Amino acid sequence: MRPCRRADLIGFWRVIRFGFASGSPVDRADPTYQMHQRYVFNANATMAYAASEDPPTPEEHRTLLLAPAPVTWALDARGHLMRQQAGSARVDRSECRVVTRPVRDVRSTVPVLAGDVLLTDQGEDERPIVRRLLRKVQAGE
Repeated sequence: MRPCRRADLIGFWRVIRFGFASGSPVDRADPTYQMHQRYVFNANATMAYAASEDPPTPEEHRTLLLAPAPVTWALDARGHLMRQQAGSARVDRSECRVVTRPVRDVRSTVPVLAGDVLLTDQGEDERPIVRRLLRKVQAGE
């Protein structure tokens, strides 16, 4: 894996796998941890995010792609993704890594492919909280 670059992220992504780091203080009932998650990283440094318990419909995909993006994003020199909600002083940080070659994980039936992105949300102490494996959504998905 290597650190993310700006060009790696631009596009529409779905979370294909996520998990909580052991011992992390997470409210698992928080809607941001629902099964079906989507990210849209725009070239103008804005992004949109949606999570739901049910798979999104094609109309919900279009809405997310066309909706005003309420979050700005940037990558630091180490490839950490920083996100800030409009009107908020808080900046959320995630380690962002691009998978450079396929990986077989015996703990999962979900294959890890080259080009996938691993986001690791971190607390203020930089300890992992949640890991998400993202895969770019292809046209027609």
